Amino acid sequence: MADSPLIELEHIYRHFGTGNAAVTVLKDISLRVHAGEMLAIIGASGSGKSTLMNILGCLDKPSEGSMRIMDVPTGVASNEQLAQLRSQYIGFIFQRYHLMPYLTAMENVAIPALYTDMPAAERESRATHLLTRLGLGSRLDYRPAQLSGGQQQRVSIARALMNGAQIILADEPTGALDSSSGQELMAILHGLHQAGHTLIIVTHDRNIACQCQRIVEIHDGAIVADSENPVAEQGQPQGLPATTATGRSPAWQGIKEAVRMAWRSLLGHRVRAFLSMLGIIIGISSVVSSMAVGEGARQSILSQISQLGTSTIEIQPGLGWDKPRPDFERSLTLDDVELLGRQPFIDSLSPVVSKTVIAIRGGRQVLVSLSGVSNGFFRVQGLNFASGNHFTRRDLDDREPVVIIDQSVRSTLFPGGEDPMGEIVQLSGVPYRVIGVADRKGPKYIGEQLSSWIPYTSLMERMSGDTPLQSITLRIADNFPIEDAQKDVERLLDSAHGKRDFFTMTNDQMTKTIRKTSESMTLLITAIAGISLLVGGVGVMNIMLVSVTERTHEIGIRLSVGARPADIMRQFLIEAMVICTLGGLIGIAGSGLAGLIFSQVTQEFTMIFTWPPILLACGFSALIGLGFGFFPARNAARLHPTEALARE
Repeated sequence: MADSPLIELEHIYRHFGTGNAAVTVLKDISLRVHAGEMLAIIGASGSGKSTLMNILGCLDKPSEGSMRIMDVPTGVASNEQLAQLRSQYIGFIFQRYHLMPYLTAMENVAIPALYTDMPAAERESRATHLLTRLGLGSRLDYRPAQLSGGQQQRVSIARALMNGAQIILADEPTGALDSSSGQELMAILHGLHQAGHTLIIVTHDRNIACQCQRIVEIHDGAIVADSENPVAEQGQPQGLPATTATGRSPAWQGIKEAVRMAWRSLLGHRVRAFLSMLGIIIGISSVVSSMAVGEGARQSILSQISQLGTSTIEIQPGLGWDKPRPDFERSLTLDDVELLGRQPFIDSLSPVVSKTVIAIRGGRQVLVSLSGVSNGFFRVQGLNFASGNHFTRRDLDDREPVVIIDQSVRSTLFPGGEDPMGEIVQLSGVPYRVIGVADRKGPKYIGEQLSSWIPYTSLMERMSGDTPLQSITLRIADNFPIEDAQKDVERLLDSAHGKRDFFTMTNDQMTKTIRKTSESMTLLITAIAGISLLVGGVGVMNIMLVSVTERTHEIGIRLSVGARPADIMRQFLIEAMVICTLGGLIGIAGSGLAGLIFSQVTQEFTMIFTWPPILLACGFSALIGLGFGFFPARNAARLHPTEALARE
């Protein structure tokens, strides 16, 4: 045996509770274990042997005294250092096996290697080799419930050897086995001893203890005997592979493995996972759908506004609606129309002179807004002709008595589908011949006045006399900024008039106002829908808190095989993020389905899905998982290994 002990305990005490309720379970334990020993710790139930094993396995810390393992003082070691010892040097064989029920035999064996930098291929190969040498080569994909007690114990042994542990701690290894399986297990343990492992077996069975080289007897928390056993029975060497210790995996590999473990955990608890993500599914679907509805409505409104002429400028005499100036009534002239018509950024324009008249035809009459305009007016305003056409140059020059009516005037004066073309309509007692029916695209409004149009020259000549221009309306060429055009128009007229006696208005201002209002409504709807996301996040947190309680035993297993508290926290955080992200993807798919159904229900406008809300929804769902998963993950990371293992 080596001179320096592998494990050294000096005057160890372990108290549970405080004050008068304190119970001392271990009393002044001093013990040295050298490399290669096969040691039995024997004692009756309640003698403190299991507590001693937990301290030897770095699952618990003594209340008093000191302990060194591999020259590491465990009393002052951090949780990280203790986890490192459990990962690289200590392997546990538990009486109750402590296998995860939703993992296969091979996956259970590979758990310790998940917290090291062992490559995935080597991990799988090593787990397969260990199980095969332990007689479970045909049971690799079996879950614990499909294995016998002896087979489950062998899986536990293979797991203890996965990282090449030098020290094997076996807690009542034959306690749950029949005599035949117990003998087979002891033969395996003797083989491990002969392969160079240090074995510490905790048992109350003297027949098992007599097979070890050294027997330490404990009674009422104190060592009462420590003797060599020269007649220890040796089993047959099993020749199991020795493995080298492996370090901790890099962060990216740890995250990758955590995602994979999270996925396996979700598959192992499908109903709980679905309930966890249900709130997220509803929330994300609501947010994406509401934003798609808002985008669809916004684009529909803007499309209708564009049909009204979003690139138009109207010039009015005066200084503004709130500053009437009778002396500026005649500030706009036909010379201004000619001047603006020569500008390259003007697509079309028209002077406008308006008055309200009574239109009469065949005993029917209606009040209409009559506008005197030029041909450019119809292009400026985006008016389409249902029948007929606009004025000719001759109509304008000769002041012809011709009129173009809208659909409302037509349906009023020419009911029953009667063709109005060529028919005579009295406008303020003056006969005019109908040469066209025009209509404005876009929405109609309640109370909107009926409209008709005649050549502006005809209106001045035949009805109003020397009437000043009411306005000049312009359409700006495509791809020319409306703001620049407005400034150029004002500069030209300022120069021509020598003063500012007019003001301009654009439909672009109305468009911006409606767009801003639409975006505000979309934001409001999205905010309301976002509340369901927060509710879903709270649901995830509650389910994850329940999950931590339900999986306390699993957490204990992971801690016992080398997982650090940080590994446990990362796993539960990633599980929450996977739940929320997966729920988000399902929610997005659900909103797409809702959009398909919506398109079948109404054709007024469609739900328009864009990438930013979808990416935002996915990112936000992951952030919800990170935020609301923090507290459950922290609770899981703070669990004490021995307390966690005790909850089964």
